[in-house]
Amino acid sequence: MVFGLGKKKTEPPTVPTQIEKTIKLDDIHTMLRQIETPSIENAINISKTSKEEIEIHRKKIREIIIQLESDDLKLDEIDKNLATIVKRGKGSIVATIKKETSSSLTNPVKYDQVVLLNMEIAQMLKRIGDVLGMNSRIIHIFAKKYADILKDEIAKIAKSRNQLQASINSVENIKAHQENISSMMQKISEYKTTIKQKTDRLLQIDVEMQSLKHSIIDLQKQIQELKESNDYRRFLDVKEKIDLTLSEKTSIKNIISLQFSKISRPLGRYTYISSFEKSVKKMMDDLLVDPYEVVSSQSKNSIINILEAVEKSVISGSISVKDSEKSLEQIQETISKLDEFIALKELYMKKVSELEKDLSIFNIKALESKEQDLKKAEDNLTSTENLKKKLEEEVKNNRQTLSENVKELEVNLSKLTNSKISIEFS
Repeated sequence: MVFGLGKKKTEPPTVPTQIEKTIKLDDIHTMLRQIETPSIENAINISKTSKEEIEIHRKKIREIIIQLESDDLKLDEIDKNLATIVKRGKGSIVATIKKETSSSLTNPVKYDQVVLLNMEIAQMLKRIGDVLGMNSRIIHIFAKKYADILKDEIAKIAKSRNQLQASINSVENIKAHQENISSMMQKISEYKTTIKQKTDRLLQIDVEMQSLKHSIIDLQKQIQELKESNDYRRFLDVKEKIDLTLSEKTSIKNIISLQFSKISRPLGRYTYISSFEKSVKKMMDDLLVDPYEVVSSQSKNSIINILEAVEKSVISGSISVKDSEKSLEQIQETISKLDEFIALKELYMKKVSELEKDLSIFNIKALESKEQDLKKAEDNLTSTENLKKKLEEEVKNNRQTLSENVKELEVNLSKLTNSKISIEFS
């Protein structure tokens, strides 16, 4: 091949094939434990190895510090004040590092002890780093041969600690995923329960609706039978006759009202000066509003007493009217016509009463009761149908949300396991 004239065909990068797994919702907790347990065991094993390595480096650091402690660093050759500062710094370094490399580290048998060990190592490195940092110039100028060795050994401890931290991070990452997954599973469980409850309620509603429909059909049939009976037809005929008498009542009412309207002025004015008891005063007010309802054989004498009292007040001038003679004449006319009014009213009421007796041929209360029951059943059916539609919409939305939660759970499980997870869900 001539250099540059030919090109090797580039193969597309190979995409690693993900393992596909189908699991049941109830098996997820077991899967999570199977993922978490090896991760924790790995962290414990790494922590034990890290501790062993760190102990070796701590021992070397102690040995270096002991040498530094006994080394005079030729301080007698420098200024006394400077020598004092160097000695103080050296003492601080020796005391701190001796303490940090002599203390006992936690034995990592359980995961929480791994976390504790990691924290202890981190604190040890910080304290050693702080004391060396504060005395950096002293250690690098007057104890340079120790500084390089210390730096190397501390770096090795930090490296072991970083490996330990990485293993802990892996476990904590898995735990965070587990918490998220457990939270999603809880939501899924709650949605499943809600959907089941609403679905069960829908089944109950169907039964209730069937019962209401049967009741409505039965009531409609009973009402139809009652309305088709001969007794009901006769009842309607009588009721029609009673309704026709209403015009007669209106006529009588107009006659009485017209007569009392003639004396409304003196009667109305007398109400302000009357000394009658409360019940009679009430009757006076009613006579002005609707005399038809007041006039009766029982109230006749009281009405006469009222009208005679009004008459006396007109005569005495206690109440003023435009034409006293005419008012007196109309009052007397009203008193004289009371018997006629009572007779008209009683005749009408007797006629109505006789007709109403004939209404007893049919039990209208039974029909009205059934019609009320029918209305109630129809209203209940309407509200039950509305409730069913509402619940069906809620179940639809709940199932949609449930499906979305299951898909989200599959994505999280796939990330955690580095596999394509499908959840077998019913």
